[in-house]
Amino acid sequence: MAVETHGTVQMRSEPGPALPVEVRADGAHLSLLSRGEVVGEWDVASIGIQSLQDGFAIRAEGEEFVLKTDDDVGVAREIGLVAASPRMARRVAASQNPDLPPKPDPVPVEPRSSLAAIAFALGGVLVFAGGLFLRDDPTLSFADRSAGQGMGEAGNFWLSFVIGGVLMVGVAFVLATRTRWSRAVATLAVVAVLVVFALAAQSATPDADHLLAYGFIAGGAVVGVAVVFGGALADRD
Repeated sequence: MAVETHGTVQMRSEPGPALPVEVRADGAHLSLLSRGEVVGEWDVASIGIQSLQDGFAIRAEGEEFVLKTDDDVGVAREIGLVAASPRMARRVAASQNPDLPPKPDPVPVEPRSSLAAIAFALGGVLVFAGGLFLRDDPTLSFADRSAGQGMGEAGNFWLSFVIGGVLMVGVAFVLATRTRWSRAVATLAVVAVLVVFALAAQSATPDADHLLAYGFIAGGAVVGVAVVFGGALADRD
């Protein structure tokens, strides 16, 4: 059964007011008339046509134009466009079941950004490097550079910072998964580094080697704090 309705047509390459037309869809045949004159008449199989949010995009005879009708669903069903358009199929189904609201078009999912995880890992690398600088302090004896002394004041807490940097890099992988508890883990890692930094700063000597090492550590801690509290993280619902 043919579908007759009204609509407008507008060339995509020619901005301006749309042309009012009468639309007739009869099987695989589509006709457009304006004031009784034929604007276009095609076999649907010979042209390119796809449904839009409102109307249809048509490519015919080397031209591209947009056709909007008062009965997009009826036209699409008549010319067999439903199977090629999931969106139009949903609209047709809704028209056949008026008691059911049409399903909205799927909302594209934004890809997750790894920027927070990368920044946090960078902060961990800075803390790790600062710990190594403290270990290489020429004022430390061989014994003070040992793992046992490196956890405390005698060894400038160098091993504590190395472990803290490695911990932050590991936590960065957790942040990349965006698990529910990733923010809590990241917060604990940053707090641990800050506590050790405060202890080390109290006993630090004002020499160039210490300033460089603590500069790296402070930079890494600042990056970690910025990631955790700067809104870059969002716990997964």
